[in-house]
Amino acid sequence: MSQRRARISSILLLILIGAIAIALSIASYQYSIFTSQQVTKIAAADISSNTELQAHDIANNLQNKMGAVRSNLLLLSGIPSIQNQDMEASKKLFSDAQKSTSDITSSYFWVDRNGKLLWANAFEDQTIYQRYAGGDRSFRPYFSEPRDTLRPYFSALIESVDQVPRLYIAHPIILNSSENNNNNSIFNGVVVSAIDVKQLGQFVQSQLSPKFESTFGMVDRDGLILYARDTTQIGKDVFGDEFQAIIPAEIRDSFSSFIRESLTGRAGSGEVTIQGNTSTIAYQPISFSGEDNFAVAYILVPHKFEQTLRPLIDQQGNFNLIVIASIAAVAVGIAYFILIWNRRLSGIVKSKTVELEQANRSLREAIEQLKLHDRMQQEFINVAAHELRTPTQAILGYSELFYLRPERREESIKAIARNAERLQRLSSDILDVTRIEGHRLELLKEKFNLSEVIASSVEDAKRRIDDSKIKIEYTSKNMLVEADRERIIQVISNLLSNAVKFTKHGTIYVSEENKDGQVIVSVKDTGTGIDSEIIPRLFTKFTSKSQTGTGLGLFLSRSIIEAHGGKIWAKNNNDEKGSTFTFTLPLAA
Repeated sequence: MSQRRARISSILLLILIGAIAIALSIASYQYSIFTSQQVTKIAAADISSNTELQAHDIANNLQNKMGAVRSNLLLLSGIPSIQNQDMEASKKLFSDAQKSTSDITSSYFWVDRNGKLLWANAFEDQTIYQRYAGGDRSFRPYFSEPRDTLRPYFSALIESVDQVPRLYIAHPIILNSSENNNNNSIFNGVVVSAIDVKQLGQFVQSQLSPKFESTFGMVDRDGLILYARDTTQIGKDVFGDEFQAIIPAEIRDSFSSFIRESLTGRAGSGEVTIQGNTSTIAYQPISFSGEDNFAVAYILVPHKFEQTLRPLIDQQGNFNLIVIASIAAVAVGIAYFILIWNRRLSGIVKSKTVELEQANRSLREAIEQLKLHDRMQQEFINVAAHELRTPTQAILGYSELFYLRPERREESIKAIARNAERLQRLSSDILDVTRIEGHRLELLKEKFNLSEVIASSVEDAKRRIDDSKIKIEYTSKNMLVEADRERIIQVISNLLSNAVKFTKHGTIYVSEENKDGQVIVSVKDTGTGIDSEIIPRLFTKFTSKSQTGTGLGLFLSRSIIEAHGGKIWAKNNNDEKGSTFTFTLPLAA
């Protein structure tokens, strides 16, 4: 009775110590989680604030740069030599204007009242002058808009005569103009500045802080992409199908709403998460001297602050480990002193109990293995007998038909040959199993094109398919391996045969790829899939759920692939019918 009470008291004390340890561990863990979340929030808020500041500064820089370009045009349009079309006196003015804003502009040029190109700073090169001088620009909006409105004009994205997308700022040249009476104004041409959007984007990108790995983009007020790091997107509609197709479907609607909000003329920011990676996007409208916004600048900064947070989180984790280890040490010490008096007896009892349980478990496992082996062997004998009897009976039947129906001799000979091949494959499989188990499987390696072998096996499989409802698709990629050609053919044929056997209607896909010096071959079908009961022993002997077949094909395939230094595995397809068998082989040196 006293021993029982002592044992109960010891158990209650251990439960109390365990409860205290668990409570302290949970509290420590919750504190760690809370700290890391707070630090993450602070870091995210800091990035968001810095991104908005960057967007604001970049927008101001762009407005200043664009304002300088516009000021140059206003100055040029009012110079008497340009108003009077004095070419020689005006040439240097265009070169000086280009030098002053060369970080964003590619050229300044002059168009007369009839839309003919008179001069550009690039015309200092005679080849360019001869090619473009006198060209008709009357159809360009940067000419027609200032001519019709007598007001400065900022263009949307225009592809220039040299196939380069540019923005254009144009200012009309007005003679005898009156600010209060436009009826007395005489249009005498335009001065224009061309802004290469790629050059503009590179200039802005160079102004960004390298600390945050920022990316710059710009969209006009109608949603047309003026600049993106991926220059193939320049000129596309951000709401168009082509651009929307590259946005992940799960964020497409929210992203479009975010862009629409940014085009309303207000500054702001937001976060976007793609595949677990979060980034902050800040936007700032760009305008000229308080006029309507002509574009919006975007700054994207990824949240790569893990390196900053990691030491703090690691420190917190180390603290947790120390607390938990201390609690465990105290618990173990107390438990040791409480249970030391009956340790020897309980240890002996436990040891004998464990030994007995292990012996019983081993015995049960051995019995189950023997039963399983006997059952599989019996199944193999039954299947093998059936497999041997079926082609044997066919050979006897067609042999008799050979003599009774001479006119069908050719058909009989083909059938006899086909069933003889079936018998030969069965006997070969049994002999191969014997060689593998006796460690006598020999490989005759040679260097060959695996793609040709796969293609040949696919064609053989197609010829054996009687049902047109089953299709096999394969695209060759020409990969060389050094292996036993016939054994590899045997593996591929086994996998194709299984795929055809379990696919009543659908397509079998055969693929290959090169990855890390290995060729990976997959056979994917749309059949019934792999029975969950046999998945753990799929590549062992005599494993089959089919009414036909010996259950040796996959065992042989695994043995052959592993003998080549490769691997083979199988799985059921996740979101569709059927299964996929895959094996690897080393590529030839």
